[in-house]
Amino acid sequence: MGCGIVLIASIFTLALSTLPTKADELPKFSDVEVNQFVSQYADFVTKYIQAYQAAKAGNPAAFEQLKTQVQQLQDEVAKVAEKLKAKPEEAQRYEQFIADYTEKMIDASQ
Repeated sequence: MGCGIVLIASIFTLALSTLPTKADELPKFSDVEVNQFVSQYADFVTKYIQAYQAAKAGNPAAFEQLKTQVQQLQDEVAKVAEKLKAKPEEAQRYEQFIADYTEKMIDASQ
């Protein structure tokens, strides 16, 4: 399980910006699709943490199912980052969001 978290963390970790975000408040962007992805990613992280905790308690099935979403999310993270390239302020906010939520996954596994 630890390898799975390291893999996901390495996939999703982007450079940290100096813009702070509130822990559970999702950032807003000018593009509706970006907002939808941010919400989906936050939901994934919540499910991932719950599944990881269930796996530690002896029920690895849910955690294994979530691993299949990693490649899809990896592709989407890159697409969204590319979409925001022309908007540096939004790109920084997005990078910070991804970093914060990746940190949540790492913290939950320790």
